[in-house]
Amino acid sequence: MTKLCLVALNSAWYQSNPALYYLRGALRGLPFQPRILDFTVSEPVPDVLAALFRAGADIYCFSAYIWNKSYLQALIPELKKLRPSARIVLGGPEAQFGDFGLALDDFVVVGPGEGVLRSLAESGFSLPGGVYQKSAPPLLDLPFPYRRSDKAALQGKLVYYETSRGCPFRCVYCLSALDPRDEMRFDPSLAQDRSRLYSELDRLLELKPRTLKFVDRSFNAHPLLARLVWDFAIRRGAGCEFHFEIFPDLLTEQDLQLLEKTPPDRIRFEIGIQTVNSAVAKACGRNSDWRRIKPLLNALRERTAIKIHADLLAGLPSEKLPSILRSLDELAAIFPHEIQLGILKILPGTPMLEIARRRGYKWLDTPPSQTLETDALTFGQLAGLQDLARVVNMYWNKGEFASEWKNLLGAGQRASKLFQQLLQIHRRKGIPLHSVSKQDRYTVFTSAFPN
Repeated sequence: MTKLCLVALNSAWYQSNPALYYLRGALRGLPFQPRILDFTVSEPVPDVLAALFRAGADIYCFSAYIWNKSYLQALIPELKKLRPSARIVLGGPEAQFGDFGLALDDFVVVGPGEGVLRSLAESGFSLPGGVYQKSAPPLLDLPFPYRRSDKAALQGKLVYYETSRGCPFRCVYCLSALDPRDEMRFDPSLAQDRSRLYSELDRLLELKPRTLKFVDRSFNAHPLLARLVWDFAIRRGAGCEFHFEIFPDLLTEQDLQLLEKTPPDRIRFEIGIQTVNSAVAKACGRNSDWRRIKPLLNALRERTAIKIHADLLAGLPSEKLPSILRSLDELAAIFPHEIQLGILKILPGTPMLEIARRRGYKWLDTPPSQTLETDALTFGQLAGLQDLARVVNMYWNKGEFASEWKNLLGAGQRASKLFQQLLQIHRRKGIPLHSVSKQDRYTVFTSAFPN
């Protein structure tokens, strides 16, 4: 029987790769012995090579993402030296953008992988090497990706699950911007689908994950289904954190009344604000209204125990520094538990790539493809915002000074100015912006704001 390895190169030990579990399911009934091997990009290449060599596979399958692209570009050519007769199947969003040292008889998968891998496997991988693309079966037809035997590998980790594929929004910097799909795994109006949903959620909890992360791009774009899952998490999800990425404009009073019942440490919302500048948001294809979002976030914060992680994005077309700092000020006034100030990445396969070229952007040629200059921000300004983001992470996201922040902002201070004061102390005293002890953080904070 042909040996096939599905290889994950994750960003950290607690991560997992859901694509490989779906691909394993796509091979059901075929004469293969699929085996999932998990590694992280922090492991030395020779150690990973040794494990892959010992596996003795005939077929090695990899998924390329921005966090592991460079690692795979180093790993695969070395694997080809050691296993020259083995064939490589490379998929993922970065697979077609870069040199991975593939041979002519290796395979590159564009788009969803389930249908392509099934076809290759049905041929015994006898098809000529090259680029392959094929529609995947509908999400509702795909088998549940996990098995009870996966518990040993997944317990205590971040486990991914999806109830939909595609996104109704078209944000230009997102990989879903050109994805036409709008697929749901379940029809919440059908009793049999609701039963299947609850069964799959129960099976996920049997794996004892640290966090169950729903990878739906905008989870609450399907509100009836979202409420079913939220209700399940509230009633039966003890011992696990449920993570959802939501579109804040779509929240309703009905949602809030349900979410008020959430126990502490049960549900986390990742909320992409990106900018409070409506003109900038609209130019990015994001029809988001801060005037509507702000009271909804206030209600979430005041009425529920939902953990709120809110994202801002620096480097959007035409957005200048004062507008970004205003977004930080506005968002901090809501007091989300965590604020992530990210720098825009120019991802291949997104409309933002052409926009960046047209507007004269500069960005890293290698992953993570981070923006260096925009049509409105210099490199120095973006570097300063990167440092400011590290300050936010140290002095806001750890939750150590929550009452102090409320007092400072309640007195009319601007969050961006306060964060800049902390940054100035770090620079003046030569204190790094990482690996700072709790005691040293306290010393810096109280020296900046002694009252």
